Amino acid sequence: MMIIKFLLLTLLVIISPIWAENDLMINECHNAQAPTTCMGCLESDPTSVHADPVGIAGVVIHCLDSRLNIIINNLTDVSSKEEKAEVKKVLEACKHDLSMEVPKKLSEAKTDLRSGDYDKAARSIMLALGYPWSCRSNLESVKFDESLFEEALELFSQINIYAQLSDAAMRIIDRF
Repeated sequence: MMIIKFLLLTLLVIISPIWAENDLMINECHNAQAPTTCMGCLESDPTSVHADPVGIAGVVIHCLDSRLNIIINNLTDVSSKEEKAEVKKVLEACKHDLSMEVPKKLSEAKTDLRSGDYDKAARSIMLALGYPWSCRSNLESVKFDESLFEEALELFSQINIYAQLSDAAMRIIDRF
């Protein structure tokens, strides 16, 4: 009986901090426009459970990097299948901007976050978001091949998730 009490007490001591830190994740994502997207990001990274608010913002920026790679891969895939020159040109321009400009801005955001320049970090995230938004706007103005309709919708969906994560990161940083 004494061993069972000891094990239960030990388990309680181990699990309690994880619950408390999970509450921090929930609290940080609570103010985002899409708290579920924010929580999904944080839950996908095991370091979030032990992170402070600055670390949580860093994890969300890491999720932005990952989402950016998904968007770039989708752009590459759709571009390789698209036959219309006008659409292909827009896809390639998007791919260029997203692969060249956005990583620089996200890298700046990470550096600024680590150095404590939170306003600059948030500004870099906002500037980085401008590229996918511009890309989305340009893609909405062209007509995709009908056979690529589902893939185009997936691309728009990924850009929307990127925007939701950007919003979450900026709101988390604004609270510092």
